Amino acid sequence: MFYIGICDDEKGTCGELENMLYAFSKKQSINIEVSIWYTGESLCTFLKKETTLDILFLDIELISTDGIKIGSFIREELENLETLIIYISSKSNYAMSLFRIQPFDFLIKPLNQKMIDDVMNRCVRIYEKKNQFFEYYSKAQGGYSKVCFKDILYFYSQNKKINIVFSNEEMQFNGKLKEIANIVPHNFCMIHQSYLVNLDFVAKCSYEWMKMQNGALLSISLPYRKTVKNQMIQREWEKLK
Repeated sequence: MFYIGICDDEKGTCGELENMLYAFSKKQSINIEVSIWYTGESLCTFLKKETTLDILFLDIELISTDGIKIGSFIREELENLETLIIYISSKSNYAMSLFRIQPFDFLIKPLNQKMIDDVMNRCVRIYEKKNQFFEYYSKAQGGYSKVCFKDILYFYSQNKKINIVFSNEEMQFNGKLKEIANIVPHNFCMIHQSYLVNLDFVAKCSYEWMKMQNGALLSISLPYRKTVKNQMIQREWEKLK
């Protein structure tokens, strides 16, 4: 079951989008539940109490507020990095304003079935990837353990050990970082021979370093800088296609 939200002050757009989402779910045999809000305030009130939205279609030009402020509220105040935010707008000049919010995509009105099918197919693939598990063996932990990729901020190697960093703890096991890099979802990126980072948890990024959501400042080594830059640009480009 995918829980999908629509927030747009144009009731016609909401109705059309809802119909297209249910058409997609029928074609793909995927169960969805769609909720609609016509104001940003009513959406925020819901989100303060509930955390059930997997995907949110959010209009930027709302009458009483704007989608950028709502996106910031979701990411920064609620600290919700999981909901896939898909902005919808009649304009295309918001790219830089949206960087910190890390939207999944940006759709230009008028919407059509192909646009919704394409973005929903990618949402489903991302959801499936992020909910895969990483399995490792640790003698100290008594055998094999599984952790969800979506909960991992980054991996780092130190003294022939691999450390998995979460928001409030670390785990350690024997392994090779380059082997792990071959099996992680596409949102992970090698930024150094010792660091493999989940880009979903990057708070700030320069050409030489990344600051993670937990405050860690990680160096991007020279051989990886071009690849990291290209991957970050590609992420932004995919959001605007």
